[in-house]
Amino acid sequence: MKGKTMRSAQRTIQLPAEEVDFLENYAREHRTTVAEIVERYVKRLKRPGSRPLHPDILSLTGLVPEHMDAQAEYRRHLLEKHR
Repeated sequence: MKGKTMRSAQRTIQLPAEEVDFLENYAREHRTTVAEIVERYVKRLKRPGSRPLHPDILSLTGLVPEHMDAQAEYRRHLLEKHR
């Protein structure tokens, strides 16, 4: 959006302290800001056909270690299963 000036507005929201702490820690760990996290989420919600993930799906997030090649593991599982 080079050269395009976006109008900015300020809004105060109330969240449980636990959620605020989480957001601040998450932002710090990912070298971003709480405002940027909220902005990205709002943009995601605005996409046509975009819906937040179901809580059951979100509960699975992070179960597979990042270093694991999940596709390779699944192929290995299928080969063993169908021997």
